[in-house]
Amino acid sequence: MSFFKWDESFATGIPECDIQHKKLINMFNAIYDAIRLNVDKKALKEAFDSLINYFEKHFALEEELMEKYEYPEAHIHKEEHKKFKEEIKKFLQNPQEEINFLEILKFLKNWWLNHILTMDKKYGPFLETKIKK
Repeated sequence: MSFFKWDESFATGIPECDIQHKKLINMFNAIYDAIRLNVDKKALKEAFDSLINYFEKHFALEEELMEKYEYPEAHIHKEEHKKFKEEIKKFLQNPQEEINFLEILKFLKNWWLNHILTMDKKYGPFLETKIKK
């Protein structure tokens, strides 16, 4: 049973972004499986670090595209990314014994799903028209 499934309603229409979105979902599912299998906390922390690093890469791509094509709400989107990163750092600053990895994963999934369906879906049509020109 997967934790998070890709749905075409998540598609932004920007191929690079959608490929990265799918990879993020795969990473969510791998971490969920590791949690269910009681993988040790150090390995889970490393998996979360990889996930967060990939989020950074993904956010950088989105922000680069928004700047390049002068997306009018880029500053709002960038601020959302910043708040997200701050929130995650708070979660992961606890000593490893105190980290509730499943709760963090649920938070990530809910935040990110909401982010895709509201923020990312807005930039998709805008950038799609600019990129195709």
